[in-house]
Amino acid sequence: MENGGPGSETLSLNLLVTRGVIASRLNLTQEHFSRILHELSDVGLIQVNGLCLTIPSLECLSTYQFE
Repeated sequence: MENGGPGSETLSLNLLVTRGVIASRLNLTQEHFSRILHELSDVGLIQVNGLCLTIPSLECLSTYQFE
């Protein structure tokens, strides 16, 4: 875990399986999971680079409400 500054926690993950496998394990279609990742990325809550996922602020992500 990396520290992104006072009061924030940054988390970087290297996924060991594809996003398709993760979607399946979450009982989501791959398309739905992709839309979720895209929405979170658009609002700056995650950064996706291949199988590397970075969450700049766990606090902000934990309070995000999907519409």
